[in-house]
Amino acid sequence: MNLPYIPGQEPPPDLPLGRFLPPIPPGMVSTWCRANLSPGDMVLEPFGFNPLIPIELVAAGFPVLVTANNPIYAFLIRTLASAPSEDELVAALQDLATTSKGEDRMEPYIRSLYQVQCADCGTMIEADAFLWKKEEDQPYAAIVECPACGAKGEQVLDENTLASLTDLPSARLHQARALNRIAGQDDPLRAQVQNALGTYPTRPLIILQTIINRLDSIEQSPRRRELLTALILSAADQGNTLWAYPTPRERPRQLVIPSVFQENNLWRAMERAVTTWQVLQEPLPLFEWRGTKPSEPAIMLYQGRLKELTPWPDPSDIGAVVTAIPRPNQAFWTLSALWTGWIWGQEAVSPIRQVLSRQRYDWNWHANALESTFSNIQRLIHPECKVWGLVAENELMLLLAVLLAADIAGYRLTGFAQFKDDEIAQCQFEVQTEIARTVEPAEVLHLARESIREYLLKKGEPAPFQSIHTAAITGLAAKNMLAVDTFLENENQMTSEIEKLLETLFNERGFLTRVAGGTASLETGDWWLAGQKEEQTPLIDRLEKVIIQLVIREKSTNIEQLRSAIFSTFPGIYTPTREEVFNCLLSYTNPQGNGLLSWALKESDTIEARKSDVRQMQACLATIGKRLGYQVKGESPLVWYEGGENRQAAFTFHILASAIVQKHLQESHPSEGVKILLIPGSRANLLAYKTQRDPVLKAALDREFIVVKFRLIRDLEANPLLTRELFLEQIRVDPPKYQTSQLALF
Repeated sequence: MNLPYIPGQEPPPDLPLGRFLPPIPPGMVSTWCRANLSPGDMVLEPFGFNPLIPIELVAAGFPVLVTANNPIYAFLIRTLASAPSEDELVAALQDLATTSKGEDRMEPYIRSLYQVQCADCGTMIEADAFLWKKEEDQPYAAIVECPACGAKGEQVLDENTLASLTDLPSARLHQARALNRIAGQDDPLRAQVQNALGTYPTRPLIILQTIINRLDSIEQSPRRRELLTALILSAADQGNTLWAYPTPRERPRQLVIPSVFQENNLWRAMERAVTTWQVLQEPLPLFEWRGTKPSEPAIMLYQGRLKELTPWPDPSDIGAVVTAIPRPNQAFWTLSALWTGWIWGQEAVSPIRQVLSRQRYDWNWHANALESTFSNIQRLIHPECKVWGLVAENELMLLLAVLLAADIAGYRLTGFAQFKDDEIAQCQFEVQTEIARTVEPAEVLHLARESIREYLLKKGEPAPFQSIHTAAITGLAAKNMLAVDTFLENENQMTSEIEKLLETLFNERGFLTRVAGGTASLETGDWWLAGQKEEQTPLIDRLEKVIIQLVIREKSTNIEQLRSAIFSTFPGIYTPTREEVFNCLLSYTNPQGNGLLSWALKESDTIEARKSDVRQMQACLATIGKRLGYQVKGESPLVWYEGGENRQAAFTFHILASAIVQKHLQESHPSEGVKILLIPGSRANLLAYKTQRDPVLKAALDREFIVVKFRLIRDLEANPLLTRELFLEQIRVDPPKYQTSQLALF
């Protein structure tokens, strides 16, 4: 059930409205399809929440049927697939720039609304953004870059500038138009629309409504109008208050105004958007769905809900379902309703107008919504069809909602992979024709308990709450044991009730124990099996061994080799983090070139060099031991004995070339006297990292051993004044201490 994680080829690109879209790296979905489908097989994308998925699949040779109920999603797919060029987008924006606005043109009129006086030189300049504090009636600062004096960054606005900024046209008519384009006078949702409009400051609202009001008067080809609409849509996204400052890359999910936000310059926003709409060099074929599989790879778009898809495809035509499974996002769906109404009118809002009445999307609601879609998918596909869903921005309740929804709808989880640094879970489902639906809470707890035990024993080290939670729910979903009948009776609470049931395992006496972190929440700290010693080789040690073998065999490695080795060796819930990989890699290799794409084995870490170091340490210890009056025996371990009839061990030295210490902890014995782990200096940071992340390992190591670096032994051998007392003092003065690196890795 645990599958190797499929990485993307590069980070997710910047897309229009990208902060609301599931961030899926390019190459991920096409890699899965090439491994699981035949060329030309048709793929169903039932959510349509990320336009790059159908685009990537068609470019890879797979026809895609995509359904998109949200008009904004459908517009994104159509427009991006048409491969707008820079020249086309600039020309569309120029049409708007030259449109008249009173006695002026549109571009200078809009830019005039962002004029401020440079605080350093007094020149009138155009602000890139204004900074606001929530609930204040004017901005307090501007973000500028003065072309006259070079001043850059925040500048506090003086009274004169503030007076000119607040001298705006009357907003009443613009506000009324923005409202009426979505909801009429007697519409029961009018109040909700009014509240949503509160996320737009006066200036952006005036500008957006002024632009939209002028659209019909601009003579443009349909293509130019489409591209201008795209740029306006980007401006509408940039114009609301959901741009927290100084962290504008936050991904808002609720219409909650940040305590400090930035109001962006909308003309500059449209100029910048010219780049984000350029995703393809050449257009891809895109048709409205007509019911038949195309002869060549193409996007077939159905704008509407999946359950309303007409005509239905032949189930044998669908080779697989591949999709980014969405998370609930009240902010985006509400804004989508606003933007749809502003651009295309009230009728266009109809398919999604119900989102305006829902102010909160909890996990129970989300599980029900997903279950409905999963059930509709099952009606469209043949029983052997695989469903591959990507859960982006993964978190425990989102994953629980997804797996629960699939279980209720009659799917079994047959494959799972995740890479925490990407925050993506990859779930493979298959339809189950017969499921014994009677599932009792006691059965769920038993299987969850066994899944957690198996996970921790195989991992061989403590794990955080979310990792253990994931092991439990994936184990249950693989057996169709996640949907508890008693809880399904109340669909508004079923996800919450299952979560409460699973949380009882963390408070169960004698099962799990918290080994690090506070007690304020179950989600803090790491957990381990109560009363269980770390007897299995820890995952971090196995990871180190894989990297050692790879770099020694190849002398160097690159990112692709590293990913392949790690993701295949540690699949599913056992995939290590980027930080764990990096700390192991940095201990044995040096980066090559300016980037971090290739790594070469350190000369000091060749097999010959390390064997020589070990022999040198054995010789140093023999010399020191004899000088201090001990009898020296053995090599691995090397022991200093006191003289006399009893011949007791005074010191036992375990000489390591790696930071893999579990074996020595397991074999440790009190009769060894003072036990010392002797490691190369280049392993010290890795071992310190291991003890920092694993409190159980740290406690055992502190209790059983003193860790000493090779360098110190060399220095002590060279000290002519060395005594037994000084030796015992010196070996404790330089314990390994972890220092994080500023470098980053895939």
